[in-house]
Amino acid sequence: MKRLIGMLLACTMILSMAGLSASAEEERVVRFLTVGDPYVGAIASLLPEFEAETGIKVIIDSIPYLDSHAKILLELTNGTGSYDCVSVDICWIGEFAQSGGLLDLTELVERDAEELDVENFLPGAWEALAVYEDQIIGLPLAPYYMYMHYRTDKFEELGLSVPATKDEFVEAVKAMYDPSSNFYGLTVALKRGASVVHDWAAYYNGFGGKIFKDIPNDYSAAINGEIGYETTKMFADLLAYLPSGVLQYENADRWNAFMHGMAGMVAVFNANSPQFETAEDSLVAGNVGYFAMPRLSEEDEESLPFGGFSIGINKDSRHIEDTWTFMKWLTSAETDKKWVQVPGEPGVPTRLSTVQDPELVEKYPYFEIIYNAEVQGLADGVNYRSRLPEWTQIEEVLGLQLNQAISGEKDIQQALDEAAAEINAIMKEAGYPVAD
Repeated sequence: MKRLIGMLLACTMILSMAGLSASAEEERVVRFLTVGDPYVGAIASLLPEFEAETGIKVIIDSIPYLDSHAKILLELTNGTGSYDCVSVDICWIGEFAQSGGLLDLTELVERDAEELDVENFLPGAWEALAVYEDQIIGLPLAPYYMYMHYRTDKFEELGLSVPATKDEFVEAVKAMYDPSSNFYGLTVALKRGASVVHDWAAYYNGFGGKIFKDIPNDYSAAINGEIGYETTKMFADLLAYLPSGVLQYENADRWNAFMHGMAGMVAVFNANSPQFETAEDSLVAGNVGYFAMPRLSEEDEESLPFGGFSIGINKDSRHIEDTWTFMKWLTSAETDKKWVQVPGEPGVPTRLSTVQDPELVEKYPYFEIIYNAEVQGLADGVNYRSRLPEWTQIEEVLGLQLNQAISGEKDIQQALDEAAAEINAIMKEAGYPVAD
């Protein structure tokens, strides 16, 4: 009897060990929580190749941008490690790094330096999206450069020249106004909160505006000066020429309106450039051109507002090596050349070798804009949307006041002054030097 019990126990142990072994194999799963930007489709289309090559399964959960900050920050700080890696918007980098929720990748980057080939990343993207203070908080996932997209066919039809200045830009918007055909000169995101800040700050940046007066000496808000007033007044004055409901437009609404033939111009990131040409439902393919953000005068320097996303590892991940393997594959030069060519929902280039590839440049002319922005130092990630930990608070304040000012709910200068005062209070409380 004892011998029988012993045999049964041995069999049970063997089965249990087999179960553990199978379970261990099943655990080669990486969970990725990300904003639902176009690059998600590109990753999903290439994942079978990665999974077949490595045996690592990747599960992607994508969520709307406006829901993502709170959700991702919670996942990084709740200690559960439910997600192994996350996307991090440039303006969240300081806050997320300060939270301690992101794994410092310095040792992994140094260990795999030859394979990673950091020198081949777009330099501005590496500096802005990977490095924060003395840490490497992620790898560049989606470097975004903002510029104007315009309907070449409409410009030709109306005899319009590409606008270089604010005044020329405003005239072009008005010239294309045709509400009887449901066509408008411009589409923008003006919804209260992050959406209106994204677009307002892009034009403000193009006009030469800065969020703060003199970093790092003076963090007083500069938004209520002459450039801030002129930028806000431009939108308020143009409101009658924009699509109805534009005060509730989020980021995706503005690019969808342009892609579906409702507008003559839109300022969006390079993530949307190929989408306009290759998406199945695009009505503008073959009729899209590009130019830099308008300036106050032709003598002013051009600027390309810079933003985008990193991909970082949750410090509580239980699958760090598999996650790192996925990240290296995703951001490699080989994958980069593939994912920028995925139809409909492509990725954006992260590598110098991609934006310098003659065949790709011919296919995607906007690659030249990205390369020139990097070489000439035109990409501005400092004066567009800050990486400071306080940015989320600033964006909430500014997003409310801008929406009220543009809608006519509040006097423009009053709204900007109130926003500046609140921002100054935030910065003072956080210990930054504030002269005002």
